[in-house]
Amino acid sequence: MCKKAESGSNRRIRRLVLSIPLLILFSQLAAPASAQELRRVRLAYSAFSVAFLNVFIAQDEGIFKKHGLNAELIQMAGPIPIAALVAGEVDYLTGFTTGLVAAAQGVPLKGIMVTLRKPPFYLISEPAIQKPEDLAGKRIGVDRIGSLQHLVARLLLKVKGVNPEKVTFTQTGSVSNTVTSLSQGAISAALLSGPHNVIMAQRGFRQIGAAGELPMHFPTSGLVVHEAKLKNDPAQIRLVIRVMLESMAFSQRERARVVGYVKDKWKLDSKVAEEVYGQWLSTLALDGKISPTDLQEYFDLAYSYRQIPVAVQVKALTDYTLLEQVLKESGGR
Repeated sequence: MCKKAESGSNRRIRRLVLSIPLLILFSQLAAPASAQELRRVRLAYSAFSVAFLNVFIAQDEGIFKKHGLNAELIQMAGPIPIAALVAGEVDYLTGFTTGLVAAAQGVPLKGIMVTLRKPPFYLISEPAIQKPEDLAGKRIGVDRIGSLQHLVARLLLKVKGVNPEKVTFTQTGSVSNTVTSLSQGAISAALLSGPHNVIMAQRGFRQIGAAGELPMHFPTSGLVVHEAKLKNDPAQIRLVIRVMLESMAFSQRERARVVGYVKDKWKLDSKVAEEVYGQWLSTLALDGKISPTDLQEYFDLAYSYRQIPVAVQVKALTDYTLLEQVLKESGGR
């Protein structure tokens, strides 16, 4: 059973385009004057989550600036980042799945890089739930009906022998709403990413499943660009790809430093930060790729579950050409 999903149609995207410039203007007011000699790039991300840790690291450790880029990280959710990308108000979308689904609906976008092989999602339940079967007839919170979270939750239940049709999925709208709903007993379980899954487990809630248990890859985060930018500005795109690769390599190499960063940014204790970091690191696609065959398996599965409105033909909607060039230049191929 599901509550009705909010519309993600092209008509709504066109309406949202008109509201994007004001949002971008607010984000620009905080840009330092010293950044004027750097080339500006704008990246949209959907949530303050470790799913985008490599992007935050690239910004705060100066990796963007090292490559002559002044990055603006702009938080946008729902269909807004697609509208912003179409309008040219942002340059890169870091939600890979969202971008490819929009491309399959006719939006001229291309997926050019994947940063996570699997989403850092964990099925967390209230303490009274002893086993997955106890969730039958209960409410499970996800950020949005039809989202990747929703699909992962359904698949996890099925793998654990629970019919996903026997639970009610509740759309919360944001991770903060999800955590509040679970804490207050409005829902019995939820799909959470780090650090929220670890924090809730420390409070006595149970982790009864993880996306890592599923056999297929899930292209959660990465880079999606407009086809016009891919054609007209390949040099900048190569720089941004290089930044993302370096950020992941830095995060793998500088364990203590990144654990400290996670601790400070999310205000965690050391033990929680260490666990969150380890979970995130295990999901990285360090070469920036998931094979087209594995990507196709995911999108076919999502379509068969009616989680996405149209079939996605991965080979027509992804282009690793610039990524392959960067890997070859760096000797990482």
